Amino acid sequence: AGDKLTYLIEVKSLVDEDDVEWFNTRCHIIAKEKNLGNYKKLIVAVNITREALERAKELGIDVIYGSIID
Repeated sequence: AGDKLTYLIEVKSLVDEDDVEWFNTRCHIIAKEKNLGNYKKLIVAVNITREALERAKELGIDVIYGSIID
């Protein structure tokens, strides 16, 4: 079915802004290669920097995290 939702997930102990940018780039590449029309980007992190969390929101990436590091 064309409306099937696919999750692209990254799991890390610590996520910074560069990790978010690289994950976003890889998601676009994978989505194009696999012809994914409907997908969500999700990062699961034990710790995330405040800048990374803000950038993830800007890029439409959902984040599940334990704590924010300033």
